[in-house]
Amino acid sequence: MNQAIGKRFPDLELPDHDGQIVRLSEIAGKFPLIVVFYRGYW
Repeated sequence: MNQAIGKRFPDLELPDHDGQIVRLSEIAGKFPLIVVFYRGYW
């Protein structure tokens, strides 16, 4: 098992709920941040 505790999370570009591209670095540090990945249908 690869331990990633304390390692920096990669800067991602992903669409938000409105389809606008958002960089993780743009919102990190402004408030607590939780990133969740899940598979499903919208």
